[in-house]
Amino acid sequence: MWALASRSCPSFTDLIKKKDDKFIKDELKTMQAFLAAAERMKNKNMLLKVWAEQVRDLAYGIEDCLDEFMVHVGSQSRSRLLLKLKDRHRIASQMRDLKARVEEVSSRNTRYNLITADSSSSIDDVNSYMEDIRSHSASNIDEAELVGFAKAKLELIEMVDVNSRDGICKVICVVGMGGLGKTTLARKAFESKEDIKNTFSCCAWVTVSQSFSKIEMLKDMIRQLLGTDSMKKCLKDLEGKSLQVEHLSSYLREKLEDKRYFIVLDDLWTIDAWNWIKDIAFPIRNNKGSRIIVTTRDAGLAEQCTSESLIYHLKHLQIEDATDLLLRKSGKNT
Repeated sequence: MWALASRSCPSFTDLIKKKDDKFIKDELKTMQAFLAAAERMKNKNMLLKVWAEQVRDLAYGIEDCLDEFMVHVGSQSRSRLLLKLKDRHRIASQMRDLKARVEEVSSRNTRYNLITADSSSSIDDVNSYMEDIRSHSASNIDEAELVGFAKAKLELIEMVDVNSRDGICKVICVVGMGGLGKTTLARKAFESKEDIKNTFSCCAWVTVSQSFSKIEMLKDMIRQLLGTDSMKKCLKDLEGKSLQVEHLSSYLREKLEDKRYFIVLDDLWTIDAWNWIKDIAFPIRNNKGSRIIVTTRDAGLAEQCTSESLIYHLKHLQIEDATDLLLRKSGKNT
């Protein structure tokens, strides 16, 4: 009976064609580059501005789809049959609809020649836009949408150990493959007022990614941790001097020595980036019980950042949570 049911009800992962999934992921990267270029040109071209808004909306939709409900399912269970066949087909069709929308929006660029080769963006522009998308998609997920994340959030908060108000800074790493929701989990912990905002004297969310500006990162950390006025004072003190990384890092370290800070370093890629941030931005003498959360895809990198006991391995969603999340995203309640 089970074998017959399995043959007659293909899983939703079978219904979503791999070529469609790859097409959308590849297209998203191109869209992000286009948007970075369009941002510099939109004030000169109203048609381009309208088209860029359409591309941006679609990019948000794709990011939401890929990162939040096209999750990697870690088990195969008979409970799959609880999802009706027609619902599975409808869920799979969303991927195909996204592909069609991508092709439609992209064709407008060809028809109106909106983006030319001359306006291709730099890697820094693209990375900056990707950071905006990551932050937007993670911070706009309601608590009710965190299917399968409630337990993970509690476990992460427990690992952070917010009630320990002394001792050296503790580093907690969240590890998992792309698309599992590391940024979402870290964001929800970061935004927890009871556990974080009301416990630490200052907080900052920093997106690292593969390419980042050291000076801009330090300025952003000063603004978030110390306030805009502190940033202005720092720049005023350096007036007439060539702004250097050393100036900003020295100012930040000095001000953080007596503070209990909480910082998220999202999307860390290399040990070199970690060593630079750790050595230049954080004070050596701080026994206030400060905390840093690092999200990364690289388990080996996490092991170099902290001890194994402070590494949170984000697991695949179970089939029940995955199907529930898929249906929520598609507007179907079960």
